[in-house]
Amino acid sequence: MKEGQFIPGIYNWCDRWCERCQYTPRCRVYEKEESRKQANPDQDVWGTISDSFQEALQLLHKAADEMGISLELNQEESDRIMAEEKALDQEVEKLPLHFLADEYLDQGKDWIESKATKDYLLHLQSQVEIGTLQEKDVEQMIKILDECLEVIQWYLFFVAVKIGRALREKIEGFWDDYPVEERGDLGTAKIAMIAIERSLVAWAKIYQLIPDDDQILHLLAKLEKMRRLLKEEFPDYSKFKRPGFDDN
Repeated sequence: MKEGQFIPGIYNWCDRWCERCQYTPRCRVYEKEESRKQANPDQDVWGTISDSFQEALQLLHKAADEMGISLELNQEESDRIMAEEKALDQEVEKLPLHFLADEYLDQGKDWIESKATKDYLLHLQSQVEIGTLQEKDVEQMIKILDECLEVIQWYLFFVAVKIGRALREKIEGFWDDYPVEERGDLGTAKIAMIAIERSLVAWAKIYQLIPDDDQILHLLAKLEKMRRLLKEEFPDYSKFKRPGFDDN
């Protein structure tokens, strides 16, 4: 592929769901991974990362030696960094949005690992047996359930991670002097919002299938609270321009 066909930085602002992305032909990271698979079909991704890491490490040590830069971290530096990181973590964890994201992760995971879907499938089977539902209708319901679960599971950890990162970046203030369309904290908030909205749709469809499950309603309410809080914390998130995705 020609150099100009790649969209610079598009991989920084995606949801990592390559199978559902229309921009993979224009993504350099995807192209490199596919090239690696073709060149070394028996080597897994961790083997490739290990090789690249060793090369980068050798280059770093050589350059540091030439410039007289120490790569050792003294105790004073270590203590300072640890204290700063701990203080930042504590500040982020106090925020309601972060708390809700952690709760959603735990409760969503609990629901997925529960008997809820198994019980629903047994219910559908019984409805077919007594003639209340047709098999073709049940097949469609199961298809919807599978698709929604796939979306929910893909974004379950993603939401919490991205919200935590966006909040940390906002507190650190690194992006404060950048234009809104280029601020990394807003970009992270934007992809978190996309994940929340897609999760909301998926849970809502499952709730239509299983309306007696109050836990689903609680999860939907939690996601809606997160969506509103995210808008309050990052009111300009929609102004961030993701390369490729937001060019039209």
